Amino acid sequence: MKETQGTQSVEVIAGRNIIVSAGTGKTNIDDLKWLMSTVLSKVGSWKTSGWAYVADCTQMEPVGPGEIGQLVEMTKSFVEAGCKAFGFAEGSSLMLKVQTKKNTQMSDTGVIEGHFETVEQVLEWLKTDMGL
Repeated sequence: MKETQGTQSVEVIAGRNIIVSAGTGKTNIDDLKWLMSTVLSKVGSWKTSGWAYVADCTQMEPVGPGEIGQLVEMTKSFVEAGCKAFGFAEGSSLMLKVQTKKNTQMSDTGVIEGHFETVEQVLEWLKTDMGL
C-alpha cells in the first residue's frame, strides 16, 4: 500500500525486502523527514536479513542546499537500519545522478549504490546482482 505526504510517497515491494519512494517536483525538509520516519517504521524486521532502498527521482527536481543534510542523515539512518543497497531511478537527468552520488558519498557509509533510468531497471539490478 502506497503512503503519500506532500512531494513524497513510499511503497513496499511485495515479497521482497525493498522500499520504493517516489518524489515529485521540489521536495522539502518536512517531506524528507516524513520519508525517513516512514521508511524506518517499515523495515525494523528486515535489519538482520537486509533490505534495499529505491529512490524514484524521475519526476523530481534537484534538491537545494537545505535538503542535502537531511538526505545525508537519511542515508546514514537507513544503513544503520540494515539497508544493503541504494538504487536510484534518475531518468536522463545528469544533475540528479551527480547529486545522488554526492549525497551518498557525503554520508560516508560505503553503502552499495546503483544508478539507472527506471525503477524497473533498479529492481532487476537488485534481484540479479544483489539477491534482493
